[in-house]
Amino acid sequence: MALAAFAGVLRGFSGFGSAMILAPTLSALFPITEAVPLVILLEVALSFQLLPAAMRLVERREIVVLSAAAVPGLLAGAALLAVAPTRALRLGISTIILLFLVLILLRVRRSGPKTTVGLGAAGVLSGVANGASGVGGPPIVLYYLAGDDRSAALRATVICYFFVIDATSAGIYGAQGFVTREVLMLTLLCVPLSIGGVWLGSRLFDKASEQTYRRVAYGLIAAVAVLGPFL
Repeated sequence: MALAAFAGVLRGFSGFGSAMILAPTLSALFPITEAVPLVILLEVALSFQLLPAAMRLVERREIVVLSAAAVPGLLAGAALLAVAPTRALRLGISTIILLFLVLILLRVRRSGPKTTVGLGAAGVLSGVANGASGVGGPPIVLYYLAGDDRSAALRATVICYFFVIDATSAGIYGAQGFVTREVLMLTLLCVPLSIGGVWLGSRLFDKASEQTYRRVAYGLIAAVAVLGPFL
């Protein structure tokens, strides 16, 4: 419950990062067949709370492009996970994420507005990373941070995108029989504190400057890149 609350604070503030907390820790506490569906259901619950406000700010065309591109990426990531050594695969993903982060910190920027090709590439990379490691936020966040997009728009995009991806994943797990009574009970147990965490994180975001948001986003992405191979 404490982990769910902390993950809620991260999600409420930045729009992403909760899976980075939930996936490895819940997998250590519960069997993987319970932990993974639990993470997905909590992610959907967190998104539901943030979705109404995010929908007012997001560019819906961008969500469609990102989500459509992420589906083949998810399948590719899952296929890679089945055949490639897990540690080596996650090390490769983390290295790529860290490289992009360094380029952005060195002021290498995206020239011009967001394009369909750029959004599609970010969606595919996010899908691959999500399917292979369970953490797909950094590629999309980095693409937006490379431009001049305001933090509110970036946060709204990530919230809506992950709602689509997580809701789809929840449906798949449900059809496969992984959403058991135990998983539902654990979800109901954790949701109240996670809702409180999202509320607190959202209040902190409202008071944060653009610079503070970018610093937190950079820090979360760096943590994913460094810790990813060990999760």
